[in-house]
Amino acid sequence: MKSKVLFSGVVMVLAGCASSGVIPTGADTFMVSKTSAGGVFVSGSSVKADLYIEANKFCSDRGQVVETVDASSKNAVPFARMPSAQLQFKCVPRVPLATSAASTG
Repeated sequence: MKSKVLFSGVVMVLAGCASSGVIPTGADTFMVSKTSAGGVFVSGSSVKADLYIEANKFCSDRGQVVETVDASSKNAVPFARMPSAQLQFKCVPRVPLATSAASTG
């Protein structure tokens, strides 16, 4: 019985950590959001970091990089709110790093 309760708790926590997935919000703008079931043990900033990982993968698959339009996060409030974050972004072309002839010679 104890293991069933523990398993149910783990399933609920994992189910609560899913993101919205990348959603187009305009011609070249996207949004992704996530609410974590980690409660006070997870910060809003760590949820936002997860979103940047997801956005970077999304843009990288297109040969581009993330440009942040807006980002926000909220920490948990015990018995009131779970930690959450939202990221609005664009995928833009990679800019090659400039090599300076002056710095090498």
